[in-house]
Amino acid sequence: MQASIKAPVAPVSRQAWLTLFLLYLLNTMLVLDKIVFTVLMEPLKNEFDLSDLQLGLVTGAGYAVFFGLASIPFGILADRYNRRNLAASCLTFWSAMTALCGAATTFPALLAARLGVGVGEAGGGPASLSMISDLFEHRRRATAMAIFSLGSPTAALINLTMNTKVAHDYGWRTALYANCVIGLVLAFVIWLAVKEPKRAPLPADASGKSGTTLKATLKHIWATPSLRMMICGGAIAYTVVAGMSAFNFSYLVRVHKVDLHEVGPVLGIAISVAGVIGLFTSGRLADVLARRDERWRAWVPAITTLASIPFGMGAFLTSSWTVAVLCTAGLAATVTLWLAPGYALTQSLAPERMRGKIGAILFLLANLVGFGIGPPVVGMLSDLYASNGFAVPLRWALITGLFVNSISALLFLLAARTVREDLKRANV
Repeated sequence: MQASIKAPVAPVSRQAWLTLFLLYLLNTMLVLDKIVFTVLMEPLKNEFDLSDLQLGLVTGAGYAVFFGLASIPFGILADRYNRRNLAASCLTFWSAMTALCGAATTFPALLAARLGVGVGEAGGGPASLSMISDLFEHRRRATAMAIFSLGSPTAALINLTMNTKVAHDYGWRTALYANCVIGLVLAFVIWLAVKEPKRAPLPADASGKSGTTLKATLKHIWATPSLRMMICGGAIAYTVVAGMSAFNFSYLVRVHKVDLHEVGPVLGIAISVAGVIGLFTSGRLADVLARRDERWRAWVPAITTLASIPFGMGAFLTSSWTVAVLCTAGLAATVTLWLAPGYALTQSLAPERMRGKIGAILFLLANLVGFGIGPPVVGMLSDLYASNGFAVPLRWALITGLFVNSISALLFLLAARTVREDLKRANV
Protein backbone atom coordinates (compact mmCIF):
# COMPACT_ATOMS: atom_id res chain seq x y z
CA MET A 1 0.00 0.00 0.00
CA GLN A 2 1.25 3.49 -0.85
CA ALA A 3 2.63 5.54 2.01
CA SER A 4 0.34 8.44 1.19
CA ILE A 5 -2.68 6.23 1.87
CA LYS A 6 -1.47 5.57 5.44
CA ALA A 7 -0.99 9.25 6.28
CA PRO A 8 -3.84 11.00 8.14
CA VAL A 9 -6.31 12.94 6.03
CA ALA A 10 -5.99 16.70 6.51
CA PRO A 11 -9.17 18.54 7.58
CA VAL A 12 -11.05 20.58 4.98
CA SER A 13 -11.71 24.25 5.77
CA ARG A 14 -15.12 25.93 5.73
CA GLN A 15 -13.90 28.17 2.93
CA ALA A 16 -13.10 25.09 0.85
CA TRP A 17 -16.63 23.71 1.36
CA LEU A 18 -18.15 27.10 0.51
CA THR A 19 -16.05 27.31 -2.63
CA LEU A 20 -17.06 23.79 -3.63
CA PHE A 21 -20.74 24.63 -3.11
CA LEU A 22 -20.54 27.76 -5.26
CA LEU A 23 -18.62 25.89 -7.97
CA TYR A 24 -21.35 23.24 -7.86
CA LEU A 25 -23.86 26.04 -8.55
CA LEU A 26 -21.63 27.34 -11.35
CA ASN A 27 -21.51 23.87 -12.85
CA THR A 28 -25.30 23.71 -12.56
CA MET A 29 -25.61 26.85 -14.67
CA LEU A 30 -22.94 25.61 -17.09
CA VAL A 31 -24.86 22.40 -17.69
CA LEU A 32 -28.25 24.14 -17.66
CA ASP A 33 -27.29 26.63 -20.36
CA LYS A 34 -25.77 23.73 -22.30
CA ILE A 35 -28.87 21.50 -22.19
CA VAL A 36 -31.68 24.06 -22.12
CA PHE A 37 -32.23 23.61 -25.86
CA THR A 38 -33.09 19.94 -25.35
CA VAL A 39 -36.51 20.95 -23.99
CA LEU A 40 -36.92 23.74 -26.55
CA MET A 41 -36.28 21.63 -29.64
CA GLU A 42 -39.89 21.21 -30.74
CA PRO A 43 -40.83 24.93 -30.51
CA LEU A 44 -37.52 25.82 -32.20
CA LYS A 45 -38.17 23.27 -34.93
CA ASN A 46 -41.62 24.71 -35.55
CA GLU A 47 -40.65 28.41 -35.39
CA PHE A 48 -37.52 28.20 -37.54
CA ASP A 49 -38.62 25.20 -39.66
CA LEU A 50 -35.47 23.22 -38.78
CA SER A 51 -34.45 19.68 -39.71
CA ASP A 52 -33.15 17.24 -37.10
CA LEU A 53 -29.64 17.84 -38.45
CA GLN A 54 -30.00 21.60 -37.90
CA LEU A 55 -31.31 20.95 -34.40
CA GLY A 56 -28.27 18.79 -33.77
CA LEU A 57 -26.00 21.62 -34.93
CA VAL A 58 -27.59 24.10 -32.53
CA THR A 59 -27.52 21.76 -29.53
CA GLY A 60 -24.19 20.17 -30.45
CA ALA A 61 -21.66 21.16 -33.09
CA GLY A 62 -22.29 24.91 -33.23
CA TYR A 63 -21.88 25.21 -29.48
CA ALA A 64 -19.22 22.54 -29.06
CA VAL A 65 -16.73 23.65 -31.70
CA PHE A 66 -16.34 27.09 -30.18
CA PHE A 67 -16.36 25.65 -26.67
CA GLY A 68 -13.52 23.37 -27.71
CA LEU A 69 -11.50 26.05 -29.47
CA ALA A 70 -11.69 28.34 -26.44
CA SER A 71 -10.90 25.62 -23.88
CA ILE A 72 -7.13 25.54 -24.34
CA PRO A 73 -6.55 29.30 -24.00
CA PHE A 74 -8.75 29.33 -20.89
CA GLY A 75 -6.90 26.30 -19.51
CA ILE A 76 -3.59 28.13 -19.91
CA LEU A 77 -5.06 31.18 -18.16
CA ALA A 78 -6.35 28.98 -15.33
CA ASP A 79 -2.82 27.65 -14.70
CA ARG A 80 -1.31 31.15 -14.62
CA TYR A 81 -3.83 33.61 -13.24
CA ASN A 82 -6.66 34.03 -10.72
CA ARG A 83 -9.15 31.22 -11.30
CA ARG A 84 -11.92 32.80 -9.24
CA ASN A 85 -11.91 35.86 -11.49
CA LEU A 86 -11.77 33.71 -14.60
CA ALA A 87 -14.74 31.55 -13.54
CA ALA A 88 -16.91 34.53 -12.56
CA SER A 89 -16.08 36.45 -15.77
CA CYS A 90 -16.88 33.46 -17.97
CA LEU A 91 -20.18 32.88 -16.17
CA THR A 92 -21.13 36.52 -16.76
CA PHE A 93 -20.30 36.29 -20.46
CA TRP A 94 -22.09 33.03 -21.24
CA SER A 95 -25.18 34.16 -19.31
CA ALA A 96 -25.34 37.27 -21.50
CA MET A 97 -24.98 35.11 -24.61
CA THR A 98 -27.84 32.91 -23.41
CA ALA A 99 -30.02 36.02 -23.32
CA LEU A 100 -28.97 36.83 -26.88
CA CYS A 101 -30.11 33.33 -27.91
CA GLY A 102 -33.52 34.29 -26.61
CA ALA A 103 -33.47 37.52 -28.63
CA ALA A 104 -32.62 35.77 -31.93
CA THR A 105 -35.16 36.08 -34.74
CA THR A 106 -33.36 33.98 -37.37
CA PHE A 107 -31.55 30.65 -37.32
CA PRO A 108 -28.11 32.22 -38.13
CA ALA A 109 -28.55 34.71 -35.26
CA LEU A 110 -29.54 31.90 -32.91
CA LEU A 111 -26.53 29.83 -33.95
CA ALA A 112 -24.15 32.81 -33.56
CA ALA A 113 -25.36 33.49 -30.02
CA ARG A 114 -25.04 29.81 -29.23
CA LEU A 115 -21.39 29.99 -30.30
CA GLY A 116 -20.91 32.75 -27.73
CA VAL A 117 -22.36 30.51 -25.00
CA GLY A 118 -19.79 27.88 -25.94
CA VAL A 119 -16.90 30.34 -25.74
CA GLY A 120 -17.93 31.55 -22.28
CA GLU A 121 -18.53 28.12 -20.82
CA ALA A 122 -15.10 26.97 -21.98
CA GLY A 123 -13.46 28.79 -19.08
CA GLY A 124 -15.76 27.63 -16.31
CA GLY A 125 -14.82 23.95 -16.26
CA PRO A 126 -10.99 24.10 -16.25
CA ALA A 127 -10.91 26.84 -13.60
CA SER A 128 -13.33 24.91 -11.38
CA LEU A 129 -11.54 21.56 -11.64
CA SER A 130 -8.19 23.20 -10.88
CA MET A 131 -9.52 24.99 -7.79
CA ILE A 132 -11.22 21.86 -6.43
CA SER A 133 -8.03 19.85 -6.91
CA ASP A 134 -6.08 22.38 -4.84
CA LEU A 135 -8.71 22.41 -2.08
CA PHE A 136 -9.21 18.64 -1.72
CA GLU A 137 -6.40 16.10 -1.59
CA HIS A 138 -6.27 12.93 -3.68
CA ARG A 139 -8.11 10.68 -1.20
CA ARG A 140 -11.08 13.07 -1.04
CA ARG A 141 -10.92 14.37 -4.58
CA ALA A 142 -13.39 11.98 -6.23
CA THR A 143 -15.98 12.77 -3.55
CA ALA A 144 -15.43 16.51 -4.07
CA MET A 145 -15.71 16.07 -7.83
CA ALA A 146 -18.92 14.12 -7.28
CA ILE A 147 -20.42 17.08 -5.41
CA PHE A 148 -19.27 19.40 -8.22
CA SER A 149 -20.77 17.01 -10.79
CA LEU A 150 -24.15 17.09 -9.02
CA GLY A 151 -24.66 20.18 -11.13
CA SER A 152 -25.69 17.86 -13.96
CA PRO A 153 -28.75 16.26 -12.30
CA THR A 154 -29.62 19.58 -10.65
CA ALA A 155 -29.60 21.24 -14.06
CA ALA A 156 -31.73 18.39 -15.44
CA LEU A 157 -34.29 18.95 -12.69
CA ILE A 158 -34.44 22.70 -13.33
CA ASN A 159 -34.59 22.12 -17.08
CA LEU A 160 -37.46 19.64 -16.92
CA THR A 161 -39.49 21.51 -14.32
CA MET A 162 -38.89 25.27 -14.32
CA ASN A 163 -37.68 25.68 -17.91
CA THR A 164 -40.45 23.54 -19.42
CA LYS A 165 -43.04 25.39 -17.35
CA VAL A 166 -41.70 28.83 -18.22
CA ALA A 167 -41.32 27.94 -21.90
CA HIS A 168 -44.89 26.62 -22.07
CA ASP A 169 -46.50 29.52 -20.19
CA TYR A 170 -44.37 32.43 -21.39
CA GLY A 171 -42.46 31.16 -24.44
CA TRP A 172 -39.04 29.62 -25.05
CA ARG A 173 -37.34 33.01 -25.16
CA THR A 174 -38.41 33.82 -21.59
CA ALA A 175 -36.86 30.57 -20.37
CA LEU A 176 -33.50 31.71 -21.74
CA TYR A 177 -33.83 35.17 -20.20
CA ALA A 178 -34.52 33.59 -16.80
CA ASN A 179 -31.35 31.50 -17.05
CA CYS A 180 -29.38 34.64 -17.83
CA VAL A 181 -30.57 36.47 -14.71
CA ILE A 182 -29.73 33.54 -12.41
CA GLY A 183 -26.26 33.26 -13.94
CA LEU A 184 -25.48 36.94 -13.48
CA VAL A 185 -26.51 36.86 -9.81
CA LEU A 186 -24.36 33.77 -9.18
CA ALA A 187 -21.35 35.36 -10.89
CA PHE A 188 -21.60 38.33 -8.50
CA VAL A 189 -21.78 36.01 -5.46
CA ILE A 190 -18.68 34.11 -6.64
CA TRP A 191 -16.79 37.40 -6.99
CA LEU A 192 -17.65 38.26 -3.39
CA ALA A 193 -17.41 34.92 -1.56
CA VAL A 194 -14.73 32.78 -3.24
CA LYS A 195 -11.04 33.17 -2.45
CA GLU A 196 -8.36 32.03 -4.87
CA PRO A 197 -6.88 28.77 -3.49
CA LYS A 198 -3.15 28.69 -2.79
CA ARG A 199 -0.99 26.61 -5.11
CA ALA A 200 2.65 26.00 -5.88
CA PRO A 201 4.63 28.78 -7.63
CA LEU A 202 5.10 28.49 -11.37
CA PRO A 203 8.01 26.10 -12.02
CA ALA A 204 10.72 26.92 -14.55
CA ASP A 205 12.86 24.75 -16.73
CA ALA A 206 16.58 25.22 -17.34
CA SER A 207 15.99 27.92 -19.94
CA GLY A 208 13.99 30.00 -17.50
CA LYS A 209 10.72 29.48 -19.29
CA SER A 210 7.66 27.97 -17.72
CA GLY A 211 7.94 24.23 -17.22
CA THR A 212 4.19 23.75 -17.62
CA THR A 213 3.64 24.97 -21.16
CA LEU A 214 1.00 23.36 -23.38
CA LYS A 215 3.77 21.38 -25.07
CA ALA A 216 5.00 20.09 -21.69
CA THR A 217 1.43 19.18 -20.74
CA LEU A 218 0.90 17.21 -23.95
CA LYS A 219 4.19 15.37 -23.36
CA HIS A 220 3.03 14.54 -19.83
CA ILE A 221 -0.25 13.12 -21.13
CA TRP A 222 1.54 11.00 -23.72
CA ALA A 223 4.00 9.71 -21.10
CA THR A 224 1.17 8.76 -18.70
CA PRO A 225 -0.82 5.85 -20.20
CA SER A 226 -3.68 5.88 -17.68
CA LEU A 227 -4.19 9.62 -18.13
CA ARG A 228 -4.21 9.20 -21.89
CA MET A 229 -6.79 6.41 -21.73
CA MET A 230 -9.03 8.29 -19.27
CA ILE A 231 -9.08 11.41 -21.45
CA CYS A 232 -9.87 9.42 -24.60
CA GLY A 233 -12.50 7.33 -22.84
CA GLY A 234 -14.14 10.44 -21.43
CA ALA A 235 -14.21 12.14 -24.83
CA ILE A 236 -15.96 9.17 -26.42
CA ALA A 237 -18.34 8.79 -23.49
CA TYR A 238 -19.40 12.37 -24.07
CA THR A 239 -20.62 11.50 -27.58
CA VAL A 240 -23.18 9.27 -25.92
CA VAL A 241 -24.04 11.83 -23.25
CA ALA A 242 -24.49 14.53 -25.87
CA GLY A 243 -26.36 12.42 -28.41
CA MET A 244 -28.74 10.97 -25.84
CA SER A 245 -29.42 14.27 -24.05
CA ALA A 246 -30.00 16.18 -27.28
CA PHE A 247 -32.75 13.90 -28.61
CA ASN A 248 -34.01 11.78 -25.71
CA PHE A 249 -36.80 14.13 -24.63
CA SER A 250 -37.77 14.88 -28.21
CA TYR A 251 -38.01 11.11 -28.71
CA LEU A 252 -40.36 10.74 -25.74
CA VAL A 253 -42.60 13.51 -27.10
CA ARG A 254 -42.74 11.98 -30.58
CA VAL A 255 -43.16 8.33 -29.62
CA HIS A 256 -45.27 8.50 -26.46
CA LYS A 257 -47.35 11.49 -27.63
CA VAL A 258 -46.91 13.50 -24.42
CA ASP A 259 -46.50 17.21 -23.74
CA LEU A 260 -43.08 17.83 -22.23
CA HIS A 261 -44.32 20.66 -20.00
CA GLU A 262 -46.76 18.18 -18.40
CA VAL A 263 -44.41 15.22 -17.95
CA GLY A 264 -41.26 17.32 -17.45
CA PRO A 265 -41.58 17.47 -13.64
CA VAL A 266 -41.93 13.67 -13.44
CA LEU A 267 -38.92 13.16 -15.70
CA GLY A 268 -36.95 15.86 -13.91
CA ILE A 269 -37.49 14.37 -10.47
CA ALA A 270 -36.75 10.83 -11.65
CA ILE A 271 -33.58 11.84 -13.50
CA SER A 272 -32.36 14.11 -10.72
CA VAL A 273 -32.89 11.59 -7.92
CA ALA A 274 -31.11 8.88 -9.91
CA GLY A 275 -28.34 11.28 -10.90
CA VAL A 276 -27.72 12.67 -7.42
CA ILE A 277 -27.59 9.24 -5.82
CA GLY A 278 -25.52 7.77 -8.64
CA LEU A 279 -22.99 10.58 -9.01
CA PHE A 280 -22.29 10.96 -5.31
CA THR A 281 -22.09 7.19 -4.87
CA SER A 282 -19.69 6.78 -7.80
CA GLY A 283 -17.32 9.43 -6.46
CA ARG A 284 -17.50 8.21 -2.88
CA LEU A 285 -17.21 4.58 -3.98
CA ALA A 286 -14.08 5.33 -6.00
CA ASP A 287 -12.45 7.02 -2.99
CA VAL A 288 -13.38 4.19 -0.60
CA LEU A 289 -12.49 1.26 -2.87
CA ALA A 290 -9.25 2.94 -3.92
CA ARG A 291 -8.01 2.60 -0.35
CA ARG A 292 -7.58 -1.08 -1.19
CA ASP A 293 -6.65 -0.75 -4.85
CA GLU A 294 -6.18 2.47 -6.83
CA ARG A 295 -7.36 0.70 -9.97
CA TRP A 296 -10.93 1.14 -8.73
CA ARG A 297 -10.64 4.79 -9.79
CA ALA A 298 -10.74 3.54 -13.38
CA TRP A 299 -12.84 0.41 -12.82
CA VAL A 300 -15.80 2.40 -11.41
CA PRO A 301 -16.12 4.52 -14.60
CA ALA A 302 -15.86 1.38 -16.76
CA ILE A 303 -18.61 -0.47 -14.88
CA THR A 304 -21.01 2.45 -14.72
CA THR A 305 -20.50 3.31 -18.39
CA LEU A 306 -21.41 -0.24 -19.45
CA ALA A 307 -24.50 -0.09 -17.24
CA SER A 308 -25.93 2.68 -19.43
CA ILE A 309 -26.53 0.29 -22.34
CA PRO A 310 -29.30 -1.87 -20.82
CA PHE A 311 -31.02 1.23 -19.37
CA GLY A 312 -30.97 2.88 -22.80
CA MET A 313 -32.32 -0.20 -24.54
CA GLY A 314 -35.17 -0.28 -22.07
CA ALA A 315 -35.94 3.41 -22.56
CA PHE A 316 -35.99 3.25 -26.36
CA LEU A 317 -37.66 -0.12 -26.96
CA THR A 318 -40.51 -0.09 -24.46
CA SER A 319 -44.07 0.95 -25.27
CA SER A 320 -44.81 1.59 -21.59
CA TRP A 321 -44.58 5.18 -20.42
CA THR A 322 -43.73 4.13 -16.86
CA VAL A 323 -40.89 1.88 -18.00
CA ALA A 324 -39.66 4.62 -20.33
CA VAL A 325 -39.48 7.13 -17.46
CA LEU A 326 -37.66 4.73 -15.14
CA CYS A 327 -35.19 3.61 -17.80
CA THR A 328 -34.63 7.20 -18.96
CA ALA A 329 -33.73 8.11 -15.38
CA GLY A 330 -31.34 5.16 -15.21
CA LEU A 331 -29.80 6.10 -18.55
CA ALA A 332 -29.37 9.76 -17.61
CA ALA A 333 -27.59 8.71 -14.41
CA THR A 334 -25.32 5.96 -15.75
CA VAL A 335 -24.03 7.89 -18.78
CA THR A 336 -22.57 10.50 -16.42
CA LEU A 337 -21.38 8.37 -13.48
CA TRP A 338 -17.83 8.32 -14.84
CA LEU A 339 -17.52 12.09 -14.41
CA ALA A 340 -16.60 12.32 -10.70
CA PRO A 341 -13.95 9.56 -10.56
CA GLY A 342 -12.78 10.49 -14.06
CA TYR A 343 -12.27 14.18 -13.33
CA ALA A 344 -10.59 13.38 -10.00
CA LEU A 345 -8.19 10.84 -11.47
CA THR A 346 -7.11 13.02 -14.40
CA GLN A 347 -6.40 15.87 -11.99
CA SER A 348 -4.44 13.62 -9.59
CA LEU A 349 -2.26 12.41 -12.45
CA ALA A 350 -1.22 15.98 -13.31
CA PRO A 351 1.12 18.47 -11.57
CA GLU A 352 -0.65 21.46 -9.96
CA ARG A 353 0.27 23.93 -12.69
CA MET A 354 -0.92 21.58 -15.44
CA ARG A 355 -4.37 20.90 -14.01
CA GLY A 356 -6.08 23.78 -15.77
CA LYS A 357 -4.73 22.65 -19.14
CA ILE A 358 -5.51 18.98 -18.41
CA GLY A 359 -9.09 19.96 -17.61
CA ALA A 360 -9.22 22.14 -20.72
CA ILE A 361 -7.97 19.31 -22.93
CA LEU A 362 -10.59 17.00 -21.43
CA PHE A 363 -13.32 19.56 -22.13
CA LEU A 364 -11.91 20.24 -25.59
CA LEU A 365 -12.08 16.60 -26.61
CA ALA A 366 -15.35 16.04 -24.80
CA ASN A 367 -17.02 18.88 -26.67
CA LEU A 368 -15.41 18.60 -30.10
CA VAL A 369 -15.79 14.82 -30.15
CA GLY A 370 -18.79 14.58 -27.84
CA PHE A 371 -21.12 17.52 -28.38
CA GLY A 372 -19.58 18.31 -31.77
CA ILE A 373 -20.25 14.84 -33.15
CA GLY A 374 -22.89 13.21 -30.94
CA PRO A 375 -26.04 15.30 -31.64
CA PRO A 376 -25.38 15.91 -35.36
CA VAL A 377 -24.64 12.21 -35.95
CA VAL A 378 -27.78 11.10 -34.10
CA GLY A 379 -29.77 13.64 -36.11
CA MET A 380 -28.15 12.50 -39.36
CA LEU A 381 -28.79 8.83 -38.54
CA SER A 382 -32.41 9.65 -37.77
CA ASP A 383 -32.82 11.38 -41.15
CA LEU A 384 -31.02 8.46 -42.83
CA TYR A 385 -33.19 5.81 -41.18
CA ALA A 386 -36.29 7.84 -42.09
CA SER A 387 -35.28 8.03 -45.75
CA ASN A 388 -34.85 4.25 -45.75
CA GLY A 389 -38.32 3.59 -44.41
CA PHE A 390 -37.50 2.70 -40.79
CA ALA A 391 -40.37 2.92 -38.37
CA VAL A 392 -39.52 5.39 -35.58
CA PRO A 393 -36.13 6.32 -37.10
CA LEU A 394 -35.03 8.36 -34.08
CA ARG A 395 -35.29 5.23 -31.92
CA TRP A 396 -32.75 3.35 -34.00
CA ALA A 397 -30.46 6.36 -34.24
CA LEU A 398 -30.37 6.61 -30.43
CA ILE A 399 -29.77 2.87 -30.01
CA THR A 400 -26.91 3.00 -32.52
CA GLY A 401 -25.26 5.82 -30.58
CA LEU A 402 -25.80 4.07 -27.26
CA PHE A 403 -23.46 1.20 -28.07
CA VAL A 404 -20.53 3.60 -28.52
CA ASN A 405 -20.26 3.49 -24.72
CA SER A 406 -18.72 0.03 -24.95
CA ILE A 407 -15.63 1.68 -26.46
CA SER A 408 -15.43 4.12 -23.55
CA ALA A 409 -15.65 1.28 -21.03
CA LEU A 410 -12.80 -0.53 -22.78
CA LEU A 411 -10.57 2.56 -22.62
CA PHE A 412 -11.31 3.01 -18.90
CA LEU A 413 -10.34 -0.62 -18.32
CA LEU A 414 -7.09 -0.04 -20.20
CA ALA A 415 -6.41 2.96 -17.95
CA ALA A 416 -6.69 0.72 -14.89
CA ARG A 417 -3.75 -1.39 -16.07
CA THR A 418 -1.15 1.31 -15.32
CA VAL A 419 -2.93 3.70 -12.95
CA ARG A 420 -1.09 2.55 -9.80
CA GLU A 421 2.33 3.08 -11.33
CA ASP A 422 1.29 6.40 -12.87
CA LEU A 423 -0.01 7.71 -9.54
CA LYS A 424 3.27 6.78 -7.88
CA ARG A 425 5.16 8.76 -10.51
CA ALA A 426 2.81 11.69 -9.81
CA ASN A 427 3.80 11.46 -6.12
CA VAL A 428 0.26 10.62 -5.03
